[in-house]
Amino acid sequence: MDIVKLLNYMENLRYDRKMTQEVYLDNVISQRQYYRYRSGESEVPFEVIVKFANKLQIPLLKLISSFQTYSEREKEIVTKYFNLVVALKLKEAKEFITKQRTLLLLDDETKVFFLVTKILHDFFLKKISNVEMVSRLKEHINFKETMKKEILHDIELYILGIIMEFSDEDGEVVFSKIENLMKNNKLLLGSNPLLSTQVYFWIIKNLGRMNCYKEVIEISEVALEYSKKNYIYYLKEYFHYYKALAYYRTGQNDKFEEELFNTLLVLYQLDEHRRQHFLEIIKKDTEIDCKMFFIEKIENGLF
Repeated sequence: MDIVKLLNYMENLRYDRKMTQEVYLDNVISQRQYYRYRSGESEVPFEVIVKFANKLQIPLLKLISSFQTYSEREKEIVTKYFNLVVALKLKEAKEFITKQRTLLLLDDETKVFFLVTKILHDFFLKKISNVEMVSRLKEHINFKETMKKEILHDIELYILGIIMEFSDEDGEVVFSKIENLMKNNKLLLGSNPLLSTQVYFWIIKNLGRMNCYKEVIEISEVALEYSKKNYIYYLKEYFHYYKALAYYRTGQNDKFEEELFNTLLVLYQLDEHRRQHFLEIIKKDTEIDCKMFFIEKIENGLF
C-alpha cells in the first residue's frame, strides 16, 4: 500500500470531517513536514498514520478498508467516463465528470487511464488537434522508452494504439512493435478488458489494411473468445465482421456467410443509428442487402 496516497486520502477525510488542518497537525508534525510527506519528499513513518487516524477518530483497519474501497470506486468512475467518451457521448461525458468531486486518483493505472481519457475527450471536442493529441500522448507515455520495452501492459498498449491509429508518422513502427510482442506473448492484457478489446480492434484493423487475412481470422477468434470470457460486447460486431471480410476476400463463402450472420446478430442488439451505419458499410463492401440476407437465412434455418 502506498503510504503517501493513504496520507492524501486521509487529508480528504479531514476536510470532509470539518477539521481544520491546524487541529489535525497539532502535536503530530509541523505543517512544513506534512507537505514534505504529502509530496513524497520524505518517507512517512507509520506511527504518523496511526496518530492521524486517532485524530480522525476512525479505527485504522476501517480507514485502510475505506481507502481501498474509494480506490475501486474511482476506477468505476473513470471507466464510465471512458465509456462515454469513446461512445462519443461527449456532452454526457462532460456532465458526468463535472459532477464528480475532486478525484484523488489513488491508483496509478486509474490516474493514467483518466488522463488519457481527458486527452481523448478534448480531441473529440476539437479543443486540441490530431497532432497535439498524439504529441501529448507520446509525452505522457515516454514514447521512446516505451517502444524499447520487451513487454507491455494494457494501458501502454492502448496509448500506443491511439498513436498507431492517428499518427501517419508513427503508425507503421508502432504496429510492428505490437504485432511482434503479440506473436511472442509479451502483451499483458486483462486488467482492463475495455482497453484490451480496443487494442485487439486496432491490431485486426491494421492487419486487414495489410491484406493479412489469415492473421485477421486468427486474432479475431482470439478477440471474440476474450470478449466472451470477460462478458464484453464492445466492438464485438467488428470482430465478427472483420473475420467475415477476411473469409470474403479469400473466397471462403460458407464461412463468410456464417460470420456475416453472426455480425448481424450483434448489430440487431445495437441502436438504430449505429446499426444502420454498419449495414451501409457492409453493403458498400460486399453489395449484400443485409436485411434480405438475414431473413433468408432465418427462413431457411441455415444458422
